[in-house]
Amino acid sequence: MMTTIIIVDDEIELRENLQDLLEFKGYEVISYPNGEVMLEQIDTVHSDIFLLDYQLPGLNGIELMPRIREKFPHVPIGLVTASSQPNTREEAMKNGANLIILKPYSPTDIFQALEEMLGAN
Repeated sequence: MMTTIIIVDDEIELRENLQDLLEFKGYEVISYPNGEVMLEQIDTVHSDIFLLDYQLPGLNGIELMPRIREKFPHVPIGLVTASSQPNTREEAMKNGANLIILKPYSPTDIFQALEEMLGAN
């Protein structure tokens, strides 16, 4: 069965590049420009992994995590952020992140993160 990944990122070019990369590797990808749009459709989607940008308009990635956990308690969540601050990491982990992916990331970084999250599931 194909692995489905939900991406939430407001930067259209980053979101589309990541989606293209993942689809090329055989993943099914559903992407959203912000958390509100994703939450409107959360009852109609299935996901094996969430990749959330930290800085989003409206609800940020960390604020989205508890909402996702209500619906998908065991699905891994990766937080993508440019912040390497320890408090960002702590807050993300406390709110349900399985992994932090630092920007800028390479395709190798993303695939390693996905393997790690899928292995932990």
